[in-house]
Amino acid sequence: MVFALLVAGFLTSTAVCGQDAAPADSPGKFYVKPYGGFIGIQDMNIRYVADGESTDIPVNAGFGFTNGISFGYAFTERISAEIGWEYKANTITVHYNDDKITGDYASNFAYLSATYTLSSTGRFRPYVGAGATVIPEIDMDFSIGDENSSFSSTGNIGFQGLAGLDFQFARRWAMNWEAKYVAFQNFDMKNESHSTSLENLTYRPFIFNIGLKYMF
Repeated sequence: MVFALLVAGFLTSTAVCGQDAAPADSPGKFYVKPYGGFIGIQDMNIRYVADGESTDIPVNAGFGFTNGISFGYAFTERISAEIGWEYKANTITVHYNDDKITGDYASNFAYLSATYTLSSTGRFRPYVGAGATVIPEIDMDFSIGDENSSFSSTGNIGFQGLAGLDFQFARRWAMNWEAKYVAFQNFDMKNESHSTSLENLTYRPFIFNIGLKYMF
């Protein structure tokens, strides 16, 4: 539902501003950008709740990968809006009693961002931006004892800040490098097949992506 509202707002704004058509020699005001990259998330302490009792569990996270696609519209030479989808996955190590358990921490999320280009001349165009994000699904999978556990949560809302650089190597094409910080916090996950849960979770990944941008 939240993602649908983001899409509706994006399409409405582009329709209104799209009345100012791009000149014939312009690469176009719309663009599409597929990308992929690396993600790192902070270590955390989570609360594992089973049979009415809770245990604090340290979780260490390693680097992971991300991929996604976004669609954007340039209102002016400096101001743009972008809507996109992204998948992220990390390997984690869960410390439970004296055991170290390997698992994974993955999410799908949609976002709507506004960006401001710091320099609109030349081939190199640095920019900064910020936006809202929503997670249709985030899950954490690992095993405790004989229990193979898959915990998940949906509908969490957060924000992101970003900085990037476009290098326009052809009239309609540009390479893109982007670093961003995403923040979700204080949410719970329910076990998909048992009554156990994870509480007091945070999700604050640092992401670096490389993409290819096509303008039309």
